[in-house]
Amino acid sequence: MTGLVSAEEAAQEYSFDEYVVTANRIPVKATEVAANVTVITSEEIEKGGYTRISDALRSKNVNTGSTSFGAYPVLNGDDRVLILVDGRRMNFPHLMFSGNDRVMNIDGISVENIERIEIVRGAGSALYGSDAVGGVINIITKKAVKDQTTVATEFGNWGFKRQSLVTEGKSNDIGYLFTAEHKTRDNFEYKDAATGQDKKQGGSKIDQDLLTLRLDKELDQESDLSFQWEHKKDQGGFSVAVKSSGDLYYPDGKQDISDNNVALTYRWNKNNSAPDFVRVYRNSSKGTFYNSLEKNDHSPYTYDINSNGVEWQQNWQINEQYSLVGGANWIEDHLDDQDSINKSMTTKSLYLENRWQLPSSWTLSAGTRYEDQSYAGEHVTSRLSINREISEKTNVYASWGQYVRNPTMFHLFNKTQFMIGNPNLKPEEGNTVTLGLNTELGDGTKLQTSVYSSHLKNALSWKSEWPLPGYYHNIDREKRQGFDLTLAKTLSPQWDVTAGYSYVQIKSTFDPVTFSSTTNYIDDITNTAPNGYHLGVHYKQDQWDAGLNLRAVSNRSTTKFSSDSYHTLDLNVSYQINPTTRIYGNAYNLNNEIYELFAQSGEYRYPMPGRSFYIGVEHRM
Repeated sequence: MTGLVSAEEAAQEYSFDEYVVTANRIPVKATEVAANVTVITSEEIEKGGYTRISDALRSKNVNTGSTSFGAYPVLNGDDRVLILVDGRRMNFPHLMFSGNDRVMNIDGISVENIERIEIVRGAGSALYGSDAVGGVINIITKKAVKDQTTVATEFGNWGFKRQSLVTEGKSNDIGYLFTAEHKTRDNFEYKDAATGQDKKQGGSKIDQDLLTLRLDKELDQESDLSFQWEHKKDQGGFSVAVKSSGDLYYPDGKQDISDNNVALTYRWNKNNSAPDFVRVYRNSSKGTFYNSLEKNDHSPYTYDINSNGVEWQQNWQINEQYSLVGGANWIEDHLDDQDSINKSMTTKSLYLENRWQLPSSWTLSAGTRYEDQSYAGEHVTSRLSINREISEKTNVYASWGQYVRNPTMFHLFNKTQFMIGNPNLKPEEGNTVTLGLNTELGDGTKLQTSVYSSHLKNALSWKSEWPLPGYYHNIDREKRQGFDLTLAKTLSPQWDVTAGYSYVQIKSTFDPVTFSSTTNYIDDITNTAPNGYHLGVHYKQDQWDAGLNLRAVSNRSTTKFSSDSYHTLDLNVSYQINPTTRIYGNAYNLNNEIYELFAQSGEYRYPMPGRSFYIGVEHRM
């Protein structure tokens, strides 16, 4: 389904301050990229003391959702976001958690080996296939560069404990990088919306192990081989929601999830602008959820899902002005759900991206993708973008892209007391138009802004029936439009400040209260952030590094959220004791705000943790 040049390898040849990879599948100058791109570096993750990807995203004004299952990104007001790790698809698009059929728990991915995170907003199906509706997030991992070992330990509220190890080494033509992380925590506390009292969120315990291994072998000056492995063991809590009465829906819910992902990548023509590659990989996940269907004595729900894929990508530099990127992908997903599903689904695709360097610093890109899925059938998605590099610090762009999201095996074949599958579902299809500007105004002030409009047909929505079960069906239309603006200013060698605003309007021909279709467009009251605000202040002096982040949202529906607005304050502080040791601390939700990042479902809601503090120490050997 997806393929991507090995971005972590390109980092050795290109300055990531000047180049980004994900938006075009090859390294492209930031001022020639026709997309709204946000980058989070490993240095920012380390200085911020972020141990979860969701915290790093929110620090950059990237909206996230959160349920008892975990956190997931929201781009352009849409949670249909494709997650990649070094170009490998990480979404398992055939399960449902906490009422959301398209989430991917990004906090189940270790931060210890991240080189950088690239966030690309807008339709991405022509480049990456199904699910890249709101955008694409590519998590690029580190490659070993020297012999070094780092250990860290951290403690915090509700009995939180975290230990981590990162060890890497390089000898001649072989390098390795291994990370290990263990996290535990008791149930968190939240501030109840009805009473204002602090309450425990049952089933929110954390007990998680994360392991990663990367091995790199240089075959010659033109080629190399890379092996990657990721493992997650999660035996924490699983409580779906809190009732409006304050009672916990599943107070004793727990889960036992084991994920194992492996990939082998062969690259050649490394001296070209972007290497060619072939990759084979397998992602697998096995899970058991206890008390996830009934409160007492129900047999556990189990699943076993795996994805086997083969990817190929080739790059051709026809001349100085014209280049091509093409490739093919094959992937087979298999889901064994003990209640109803034992199915496989195969997807085959071909893609081609054309890029022209035109006179007067114009760049034109056009791409198309053919995809054939065993149940949804054949689809062609295309994209077209044009960029003008006005100067080394300023560019303007316009882009149009199509997207598709195929129904999952869960949508098509599920059969339980709560839901039945609908084999007649059609894929969601649509397009997004984006206009944008990136510039440096002088005096250390940078501006990034974009406006977008998206239209979708055959949107999938839940159809509630009484008595149960319900089912998914296609509604007629959905449209989104929005605006995004970020200002960054260097005030002095010690002080930096960033400010951001985002506007998202979502309308559809579906009423989420009555679960019925409507004749005209109506506002989507599940919109998590109609108006979003962000203010960040960063201070650096000698051994000190500190940041204060304010996030706020307004104009939410009180039908689906406990309040129409909220604001939270997060603080991070780091002190470098000596060249090898530092201590750091984080405070989240300092003002102990009552808020949710996921809309209520009926009487059930998903509160976020209250005020919490963490302190840690890291030592390099």
